[in-house]
Amino acid sequence: MSGCEFKMANQRYLILLSLLAVQVSLAKEPTLIIQPNSILKSVGEGAYVSCMAQVDDADLVTEMSWTAPDGEKITNNNENSVSTAEDGTTGKLDLVITKLRERDVGEYTCSATYAGNQKLEAKIMVESFMEIDFGDTPLHQTLLIGQEGKIKCTPMAKPAPIVDWFKNMIPLKNGDNHIIQQDGILIKEVTEADEGTYRCRARVSALGSMKQMEIQVEVNIPPVINIPPQNVTGREHEEAIFECSATGKPAPEYSWVDNNNVPLQNGDDYHMNSETGVLKIMNLRPEQSGEYRCTAANSAGEDFKTAHLQVYTKPMVEEYLNLTVQSGNNMEMRCVVSGNPPPQVIFKKESEPGNYSQGINADDRIVVRQERDEEGREVGILEIEGVSRSDDGLYTCTAVSEGGVTQRWGHITVEFSPTFEEQGTTVQWSWEKAPVNLTCLATSIPNATIQWYLRNQEINANDPNMQRLEMGPRGVLRVNPISSSYFGFYTCKATNTLGTNSLDIELKEAHPPGPIISSKVDKKTATTISWILVDPADDGGLPIQSYIVEYREAEHTWEEAFRHVWNKGSSYTIDNLIPMATYVFRFAARSKVGDGEWGGEKSEMMPGHAEPEEPLIFAAAEMEIPYSNHYELQWEVPLNNGREIDFFQIVYYQVKKKGEEWEPVGKKTTQEVPYPGTSSYKIEGLLSNSYYKIELRAHNDIGFSTPAEKIIKTAHDPKTPTGNGSGASVQYSSIAPSTTALVHGTFLFTVCCCCLLCALTAATMY
Repeated sequence: MSGCEFKMANQRYLILLSLLAVQVSLAKEPTLIIQPNSILKSVGEGAYVSCMAQVDDADLVTEMSWTAPDGEKITNNNENSVSTAEDGTTGKLDLVITKLRERDVGEYTCSATYAGNQKLEAKIMVESFMEIDFGDTPLHQTLLIGQEGKIKCTPMAKPAPIVDWFKNMIPLKNGDNHIIQQDGILIKEVTEADEGTYRCRARVSALGSMKQMEIQVEVNIPPVINIPPQNVTGREHEEAIFECSATGKPAPEYSWVDNNNVPLQNGDDYHMNSETGVLKIMNLRPEQSGEYRCTAANSAGEDFKTAHLQVYTKPMVEEYLNLTVQSGNNMEMRCVVSGNPPPQVIFKKESEPGNYSQGINADDRIVVRQERDEEGREVGILEIEGVSRSDDGLYTCTAVSEGGVTQRWGHITVEFSPTFEEQGTTVQWSWEKAPVNLTCLATSIPNATIQWYLRNQEINANDPNMQRLEMGPRGVLRVNPISSSYFGFYTCKATNTLGTNSLDIELKEAHPPGPIISSKVDKKTATTISWILVDPADDGGLPIQSYIVEYREAEHTWEEAFRHVWNKGSSYTIDNLIPMATYVFRFAARSKVGDGEWGGEKSEMMPGHAEPEEPLIFAAAEMEIPYSNHYELQWEVPLNNGREIDFFQIVYYQVKKKGEEWEPVGKKTTQEVPYPGTSSYKIEGLLSNSYYKIELRAHNDIGFSTPAEKIIKTAHDPKTPTGNGSGASVQYSSIAPSTTALVHGTFLFTVCCCCLLCALTAATMY
């Protein structure tokens, strides 16, 4: 063998030895391998463990299984929380825990048989932990004041947690009244100071976990009724209100029960506010009287108080009758009433201002008393001794109680014999044989019948000239006086069951008035004349109703005269006369009978044309006005004395009083008001709290009238000054009236307009 071949043979030998050595080293003891080698899971979580046989021939592995901590074999039932599972790999069996429970914790054993006789076994510890959980610990808890209470907090964890307590961020420790326990804080006697926010903190060092929760603690206080309901009275059909208020925490709710201990609900008769405690009872009835109870309740307890309701019924007038009594007799008027409480009876005569008082009244004929009848009703009695006609009338019976007021009316009729108190005239007139009605008015109760007599002889019912139209209580006799025998005294005799009375009525014959006694001129202008007339000495029996005047120019006849009629008492004035003409006037009086004789004839010459008469300023000569800066002047247009008025001149100026005289102050202002036109003018620009004199003149083509004068005082106005000026727009140069005011005013207005135009032009240029 060559050396090279020997070398290669040695190398092959070495390689073979090496392979045998590796094979020998890989052939280890059969075992079971568990992955992972330990389990730590939170309760409720799932876990998965793999058990695999490490052997030379996996097909020789048999009887592979898992055993639970309690020694029970685990099956492959998927419905169990712990089961086994295979994935098809030979010599492998998995352990599946779908949801870890505390009872599932412990040591699990995986076992198998290898090669028919070699037992294999491996173990794994399954351990659990639980995160901190506060369970059903309430976030809001209540305690009852004065009682023992506990603030609950029950955290759970595995390992067991350490619990710390805080209140308002301050750590809590055990004390005499507060004891920290496993499940909370025990408070031996709760006070309001125990209310607040508590923090319950749980920590597990082994897990490095910490959780906390805020607990809101409220201290409840039982209700105490601090405003109890008060006793209430009410009227039937009206309403009553009970008020009830209580302290407490939480705010109490209110409930009520009635006098029969029946809980009240809102409805037609009751309205209850459970939040405010107000109970309103509507449409009160007597049977609702009694005790009512208010209850205030909350989660800490309740309190109650009672009050009484008294329902008063409105008084009822059961009997009140009209009475008829003869004058001079005594009478008793009774008013029977009922109600709860018993009413008081008050009498009043409607025509008198005040009520009658109990007992003897100011008119000692009248006595009022009250008694109770056999049925228990109140009876008011009004007694009048010696009834007179003044007692006749309507009387009120008023029943008054706390239940209300009820009124009834009754009438007392006083009978009396006839009188003629309402009779008018007792004289009647007739003329020219005209028929006349004689009227006789008899007043009596009962009504009277009427009989007529002429000169004490009963009238002849068959006389066609005397006819009885009404027989009573108003008697009317129509007389047709065809001869003087029908004139004279007629007697009216009125009769009723209580007596007879007579009245004489005279029938007289009337004739036209006589001539007037005198006529005198009162006032005369160029076109008017006013007269003073004196009544005739004989008015003919009837009043003068009017006067007639006839007037003519001297050269004319009475057939050409003008006629005018004045009502008696009016102004006896004739107008539209001709200036400088001479007139003849005559007068006659007129009554219902006719016109009297002419008389008082006079001739008068009219004056010539002249200035107008003085105008009349309305209102007083001196007065305070309600305005501070203006006055509305109004006047009556005067007579023009034959020439038409063409304007009125108004002069006004400020004045002051010196002694009994008014002195001008400052300037005078003149204004002209054209006429025909208005008879008023608004004076403006006056100073407040100042006196002004106003002069008013009428003007025609002859001249000015005498001035009508007036003093006014303007009202005070704090916004405007007072002074000596009159606010005049035109200076009045002399006391004599000026007719140039309108011209001056036009000139000033033109100048102002020119100035304004120049100013606007200059402004435009710049």
